[in-house]
Amino acid sequence: MTADTAASQVSSQAASLFQKAHGKIVMLQRLDAQLASLLEQRKRLQDDLASVQGSINEEFDRLMRQADEAPNRILAEIADTGRRNGPAMMEPAGRLTDEG
Repeated sequence: MTADTAASQVSSQAASLFQKAHGKIVMLQRLDAQLASLLEQRKRLQDDLASVQGSINEEFDRLMRQADEAPNRILAEIADTGRRNGPAMMEPAGRLTDEG
């Protein structure tokens, strides 16, 4: 084996190692980019989920307010109906008037 052949072989091995290292570095960069993209997507999904949860909470609050207001509204309607029909309902049944 000559010195040139030995040097060429060492040089070839070094080049192979550098190519292998470069390939790993490129793969790490791609994985980092994919991870960054996945993290951004995760953040968007979390924000969307928080927004949906807020909408659900608002809807439940609205329904609960309506449920709390319903008894008062119904009682007010009953009282109003009683006031409108009250005097007519209190007249004795079968009362004769001068016309009859």
